[in-house]
Amino acid sequence: MTTLPTFAENDFHKASASLPDRECVCVARRDGWVELRDDKTTFGAPDDLRLRFTEDEFDAFLVGVRSGDTDGLCLAMTSRSDGTYTFRSNASPSAGAELEFTEAEVAAFLDGITRGEFDRDVMSELISA
Repeated sequence: MTTLPTFAENDFHKASASLPDRECVCVARRDGWVELRDDKTTFGAPDDLRLRFTEDEFDAFLVGVRSGDTDGLCLAMTSRSDGTYTFRSNASPSAGAELEFTEAEVAAFLDGITRGEFDRDVMSELISA
């Protein structure tokens, strides 16, 4: 797991609760790694920032969301007074990447987590399909 994979655009998936033509939190898994991106940005553009985690870190986050306890896990989701949310990595804070999402985008992402749409086995099936 020392070699970091290069993710392609079709590796990223958003929650089924996301509207088809709307921007959302996108998640990709490959070779023991997970990346999150914001599909409001053009894929591969200089402002296409990513948050990267090991699969184990991200899986612990998924469990935490489902149990209602995400403190100290890999992903910090902070609500702002304007109704937007900021996503930052607690796993590698030196990376400095920060993603911003609307309340609706976060709600769709959380719904996908609740439904298991970003679980390791589910996303493995998407990759092999």
